[in-house]
Amino acid sequence: MTNRLVYVIDDDPDILRSIAFLLQSASFDVQCYRDGDLFLEAVDSLRPGCILTDLRMPRVSGYELKAGLAERSVDWPVILMTSENGPATTAEAMARGFAGYLHKPFSAEQLMAELESGFASIGKSGD
Repeated sequence: MTNRLVYVIDDDPDILRSIAFLLQSASFDVQCYRDGDLFLEAVDSLRPGCILTDLRMPRVSGYELKAGLAERSVDWPVILMTSENGPATTAEAMARGFAGYLHKPFSAEQLMAELESGFASIGKSGD
């Protein structure tokens, strides 16, 4: 069985490092991207996995990343991370088709729960 793959997209290198360390410690394969554009350029050559993306990034927001994936017919689960909190942000994320939502700072348990849910949905979508 291959390890489950998580793509982490965030413009903050400290967040990328800490999430990558946590996920690798839990036996996930992890690939990090500091820019949503770079991920979108590479996505056609990548194997399916869960995507964990920040909402607010300089060039491509998490919302724009999700739209770019839809344009490419990539339906992998995307979990949105943000420091913005409130029912409107959560409702918008769900309305845009995100598989999950994490408010920063989040616990390792919250992250693992969202990823487990995301990975469970991969097989259901026909990937």
